[in-house]
Amino acid sequence: MSMTVTRKFRSVAWAATVASAALGCYLISYRVSAERNALEDVEQEIAQARDDILSLNTEFQTRSRMSQLERWNRNELALTAPGAGQYVEGTAELASLLGRDMPESVPDIRRASAEIDDENENAIDEDVFEAPDPDGLDVPRVQQASYTVPDRQTVRRRAERIALLDDQLIGDIASQAAEEDSEDR
Repeated sequence: MSMTVTRKFRSVAWAATVASAALGCYLISYRVSAERNALEDVEQEIAQARDDILSLNTEFQTRSRMSQLERWNRNELALTAPGAGQYVEGTAELASLLGRDMPESVPDIRRASAEIDDENENAIDEDVFEAPDPDGLDVPRVQQASYTVPDRQTVRRRAERIALLDDQLIGDIASQAAEEDSEDR
């Protein structure tokens, strides 16, 4: 009888040993996974810190070269914030900038309209679906299309006017920049 108890106890001991080994393996793999996730979080924080350092270095270098940027702006670029006089109120004022160099306006579009009788609203006109008689039509078989090319001088004058506007705008910007520079000193 003691032999039977020992055999039964041995099988229970083996089952407990296998279960504890499986539980130990599971706990070890869980711990490794947790450490791996923590390591990924640290790597993300390091990457974020590197990005922040790069951004701060760029800002520091830009601010340290501010005097050079101001010299370039004063001497070459002449950039300033737009003033109130540089904005137009609407399309009419924008069109007036071009003056007489604008091409002649196109005639208004006319739309066809017809009154509809309430009683004939759903009626179908039988003539609409009939095929036209090709012999009875006086339509020429060959049709011509024409296109008039705009005069080159008109186009050139318009482009020159816009270019002058740009030169004038640049001059205004340069003079305002010089005024602001003299006010800052």
